[in-house]
Amino acid sequence: MAIDLNVLAQTALNQGLEAARGHAEDLKTYLKARATIMATGVRQIADDRVANLIDDADVRFAFEEIRKAERGVLLVAEVTAKAAAQDALNAMFAVGAMAINGAVGIPIL
Repeated sequence: MAIDLNVLAQTALNQGLEAARGHAEDLKTYLKARATIMATGVRQIADDRVANLIDDADVRFAFEEIRKAERGVLLVAEVTAKAAAQDALNAMFAVGAMAINGAVGIPIL
């Protein structure tokens, strides 16, 4: 049985994307929560400045503290992206293994 390169590549891509899709939802949920936390802090800084409870230097300091606290988001995004890529590759290689097994007629992989 001959392997159709275009069909194999498209099937592998589709399976890879499907495997990675769940990670995108996880990241979206996480980022939504972090955005809410960041927005709450920003609103509080703005409210305090408007009420003259803090000065401009305090605004800059408080905003930088929020920025520092959110740097962990980068690590979470990186780990999630790596997990998505690994799952995608695993799914794509599974398609490739099935194609080889089908082409030769026996389960080798």
